[in-house]
Amino acid sequence: MAAVLGSAVKVALYDEVTYKSTTSVTKGMSAYYTECSLGATRNNVQPNTISTDRSRAKPGAGNVDVSGNLNVEMAPESIGFYLRHILGAPTTVGTGGPPAAAPFTHTFRPAALPVGLIVERDWEGAGMTDKIEHFLGCRVGQATIDIPQEGAATLQMQLSGAKYAIAAAPLDSALADTGHTGWFAPDCAVLIGGSASTVVKSVQFTINNNLDGGRYALGSAGERIDMPEGFADVTGSITAIVDSTLFSAFIDKASARTDTSLEVTLTFGVGDGSAAGKEKLSLKLDHALIELATPPISSPGGMEVTFNFTSFRSGATDKGLVAVLLSPLADTLIA
Repeated sequence: MAAVLGSAVKVALYDEVTYKSTTSVTKGMSAYYTECSLGATRNNVQPNTISTDRSRAKPGAGNVDVSGNLNVEMAPESIGFYLRHILGAPTTVGTGGPPAAAPFTHTFRPAALPVGLIVERDWEGAGMTDKIEHFLGCRVGQATIDIPQEGAATLQMQLSGAKYAIAAAPLDSALADTGHTGWFAPDCAVLIGGSASTVVKSVQFTINNNLDGGRYALGSAGERIDMPEGFADVTGSITAIVDSTLFSAFIDKASARTDTSLEVTLTFGVGDGSAAGKEKLSLKLDHALIELATPPISSPGGMEVTFNFTSFRSGATDKGLVAVLLSPLADTLIA
């Protein structure tokens, strides 16, 4: 018996046209990931009918649950696809044309989410032919972007889905592979209230789509019929080194409940999006309040403190979060 390695399992992602269906699916990409814990479960429901025997009758089928994480290291080749399923379709503008050419500016704000996402796991590389798992009707319930003091910028997505199936072949055996060149901490810059900050050690953004995962109905084979999104709750968190700007930069604003902003940029090269190696991603809480926090003094040396930011909409355009990707790729759905 040969051991099965996780690295032998190919993961692919597809954009659904019809919820929890493979019909007319044409857009997707191969996934580069650090964890794909997405799984399907269905429990057996014990009957309680009493008869002359102490043993129970055959159990019935429970509801199907598809859930788990898809975690990735962020890269310009694929981040547009993920942001689309976290925030909704972007507004895309190219240069010149028609047809428009690179660079392309993809602007994301919280909006209606796409129909759904199919996660495909292909076990052929592990020696199991005709075993292609399909997790259909997946949507991103919560996404966490984490940029540490040292290391890769990461994205953790909590997925919920509606249907599980096993196919004999991949949906697209020649699926696009855009490659992967990840952003790391030195590629990051932080702006507080529009001004560059050099005291931030780490940054985290969390987007919670508040999906309704309890929509099971009779006649749907125990599968979710849909998962409508609720409020897009967006928060940020930073850990900052305490210096002489502690009060003016953070505590005074928190005390006065001053509308401020938190922006993080990840940049390769000149960051104009004209070609590979020149991409840029900006993530900005354009309107936010800082939660009041004060630093603990626990040593005679340096100190640090964590501040949380809560975003909110203001006017018709500003939705609390705006993500802008400058990229040579025209389509965030890939092909």
